[in-house]
Amino acid sequence: MHKHILLLLLIYSSLLCADGIDMRDYITLRSGMTEAEVLYKFGPSDHETQRSDRLDFILSKTWFYIPVRSSSDKWITEIKFDSNGRLIKRDRYRVK
Repeated sequence: MHKHILLLLLIYSSLLCADGIDMRDYITLRSGMTEAEVLYKFGPSDHETQRSDRLDFILSKTWFYIPVRSSSDKWITEIKFDSNGRLIKRDRYRVK
């Protein structure tokens, strides 16, 4: 019984991981989109960084979507938001 529960938890947690963003979806990202719109469209990111000032006021956030599937065409997508949670920059680079 415990093995079945552990297996279900493992499968469920693997489904929660983000994945790389396909090019056809990447081109739909537009400046001004909110964090909520990106989250709704692509799910939670694999990694997030924040840049803050001395008072811990968030100046920007960057979300990273990293491919997990085995494929020869792997791209990391980087999405940067301003302090108001609006998309200001998007970038893609190939995993080597």
